[in-house]
Amino acid sequence: MQKIELSVHEFMTIMGSMDETYGGRMKAADESVYAHWYTQWKAMDERLESLGLMERADMLFDGKVAINALSEAHFQELLKSVRAQVKYHGQLIADGDEDGDEEELNMWEERLAELQAMHNSAGWQNQG
Repeated sequence: MQKIELSVHEFMTIMGSMDETYGGRMKAADESVYAHWYTQWKAMDERLESLGLMERADMLFDGKVAINALSEAHFQELLKSVRAQVKYHGQLIADGDEDGDEEELNMWEERLAELQAMHNSAGWQNQG
């Protein structure tokens, strides 16, 4: 099994997006990746909130979240969420939105390519 590593920024963005989609933990299916990662997400959020601005920025972009066990369904949810980030950031740029950021789009595109390549390999599977 290859370990999946996300930056703290990626993890927080993915979970924040899922939180909006589901409308909170109580509305999400217990078997969703969102439900499985919820406790870790909330703990990470509290930790980030307790940090100063520079420490928070360092943790968001230099910190890593390791995911050691992921079912096929959860991997598909992760891929779907990353695809949505690529689409969202691409649309911001296409619309000329001031929040559009090529570097952010490139980061999500690279993450998607890495995850898709990992998923296409035989070594990622660990039905955790």
